[in-house]
Amino acid sequence: PLSQPGRLRAWFRGLSAATTLSVFALIVLGGVVRVTGSGLGCPDWPLCHGGILPPLETKAIIEYSHRLVASAVLGPLIVATCAVTWISYRRDRWLVAPATVGLILMLAQALLGGATVLTGLPGWIVAAHLALGEALLACLILVAVVAYFGPPVLPRSLHDTDGGLRFPILALVSGLGIYLIVISGSIVTNSGATGACSNWPLCQFQLLPGGGLPLIHMSHRVVTVIIGVIFLYTLYVAYQQHFKTPQLQWLSLIAAVLFAAQVVVGAATVLMNFPPELRALHLSLATLIWGTVAALAILSLIVSGEDLPEASNA
Repeated sequence: PLSQPGRLRAWFRGLSAATTLSVFALIVLGGVVRVTGSGLGCPDWPLCHGGILPPLETKAIIEYSHRLVASAVLGPLIVATCAVTWISYRRDRWLVAPATVGLILMLAQALLGGATVLTGLPGWIVAAHLALGEALLACLILVAVVAYFGPPVLPRSLHDTDGGLRFPILALVSGLGIYLIVISGSIVTNSGATGACSNWPLCQFQLLPGGGLPLIHMSHRVVTVIIGVIFLYTLYVAYQQHFKTPQLQWLSLIAAVLFAAQVVVGAATVLMNFPPELRALHLSLATLIWGTVAALAILSLIVSGEDLPEASNA
């Protein structure tokens, strides 16, 4: 029966993984809504054109599908995840805390989504909507990693025995940097600066254009380069120097490949005059990188010595 500890752990791991994947799918779908201009496909909320079902119009269907996944798929999964942690794992703060925060973020996300539509898609609310979604993804990645590998152990010092920053701190800094890149990209889109730079890697053949929308767009690229250097160094440390565990090495390799693909997609998006498909892929890859580095940071706190411990028996 499900009440047996082994069965319960296996079931909860599957639930946490499904919930995490659902958040990612919802963010990707939100990106599709944005790049196709479907944000007001349903101009009212929570109904769509005054009805439960949308009219047979492309933009309305795209926007409605985003709402449907949020309310009918992700919402119940997050509620179930939170309920299971409080019922069966209430003594494990590394499960209860992020699951509870995730539930709160989901409710805030729903209200902010409604406000976004009812106020006519102001840029700052759209950016905040994405920021909450990415934070929600990180919370649920924490739940899933802990469910599979056990609780993290916080370092007693910020520095390791060689005087350098401990890897989890470095990974956290890189993760926050990637989060900043994602939000800055949203600001570029919502400010109308997407097409302000028609060439790459420079903007109108300048490193820093004079001002206005080109400067907003180019600032996103400059921030990406700076944070990208820190990020790649973090991956190098994880893969070569700090840990020998295959999980961390594979995550580092995957993150590096995703980052390289993101640079290529970003350049192609500009050079091909910003097709919606590539813009949606650009956001999807950014979210994948954010999720990967979040998992990398959490997993590095769990690693002790050279091997991963057994999953928590809580």
